Amino acid sequence: MQIAEIVLQAEEIAVYNDGAQAIYKNGEEKFNRITCVWQNMLSSARLMPAFGVSIDNLTREAMKTGVWIEFLFSKEYVINELPFEKLLVQAVKDYTGFNINRCFDGGYNGRCFYINLNGKDMSELYNILINE
Repeated sequence: MQIAEIVLQAEEIAVYNDGAQAIYKNGEEKFNRITCVWQNMLSSARLMPAFGVSIDNLTREAMKTGVWIEFLFSKEYVINELPFEKLLVQAVKDYTGFNINRCFDGGYNGRCFYINLNGKDMSELYNILINE
C-alpha cells in the first residue's frame, strides 16, 4: 500500500489551524472529501528521498501555527521499511512538494517521507482544510 491509498485506512483525520483542532472520523463526509482530494493531489506524485527528519518537540511546537493535517491509524503500518501510527503534513497552499512526518512509538521522530507533486500543488487540499 502506498501513501496515496494508506489514508483510507485512517481511523480519523485531525486538522489543525493555528493550533485549533477538528477531528473527522472515517466514513464522515468531511473525511471522505479530504481523502478524495488527497488521492487526487498524489495521483501523479513521486515518493522521493526525504529532505529531513522530524524531531518530536519541534514538530509539536510547529503544529501550533499554520495548517496541518494528521492521519491517525489504529495499528502500525510500514512503507519503505518506515513504520508509523500517524502521518502529519503541513498544508501550504503553493507547495509543490512536502515532507510527511511519521509518528511511531509515541513521537514524531526520525526520517520523513518526501512527496514531489509532479506539477501539482497543495492548494485544493489547503482550501478544503481551512474552509470548514
